[in-house]
Amino acid sequence: MSRRIAVSADSLEQALTRAVAELVDCADEKVDLQIDAPGVDDVGGQIRLELDIEVPRRVADSEGEGDDEHASDDEVDAVTPEELDEEADAAADFLEGLLDALELPGDLRIRVHEDHAEVEVVEIGSGALIGRRGQTLEAIQELVRCSLQREFQRRSRVKIDAEGYRSRRLEKLIEKAEEAIEDVLDTGDAVRLEPMDVFERKAVHHLVAEHDGVASRSQGREPARRVIIEPED
Repeated sequence: MSRRIAVSADSLEQALTRAVAELVDCADEKVDLQIDAPGVDDVGGQIRLELDIEVPRRVADSEGEGDDEHASDDEVDAVTPEELDEEADAAADFLEGLLDALELPGDLRIRVHEDHAEVEVVEIGSGALIGRRGQTLEAIQELVRCSLQREFQRRSRVKIDAEGYRSRRLEKLIEKAEEAIEDVLDTGDAVRLEPMDVFERKAVHHLVAEHDGVASRSQGREPARRVIIEPED
């Protein structure tokens, strides 16, 4: 279903909050989005965002609050290098338009991997695109995902980052996963990790697969889907 979203607000936080609320069809008050970063107050004036996006159906592996899936269900679908290149370019165009609309500085770095692409915004001069605990970045990721799915009629394989935030977060998640593996081997009890995106879950599943005596599976619905590490049967 194609939808056009146009919002106006007096701040970056309000504009993104209204866009996300419109996207998921809920009241603004239901969206808990906060931007707590140096320089964000400098983004002033009347901000207007216009987004033309496709609202996708839920993918099969995200249905059911208590669904348990094996690690293979978090694998990213096969994709060609050409498809990754065109998705990365489209995501970069989206982000350039967003930066222009918000009158924010920033350069883009594109990295294409075997199964996904990364588009990172750097030299912003503040954490305005990251927000409190990455909430603003997650909102932007969702908007880009919907835009790409509408344009290419397939699942998006592009990860959006800002100032290396996701890389730092992944390092911390891997450390927590390593500690969880040790706990499971010592106690025999399963450990539930915090919610992660599909790329983070895949990295954790690969880490667990390198250790004997433990196994991993994913549980829950996006965006609260998480990895459970437990003793191997």
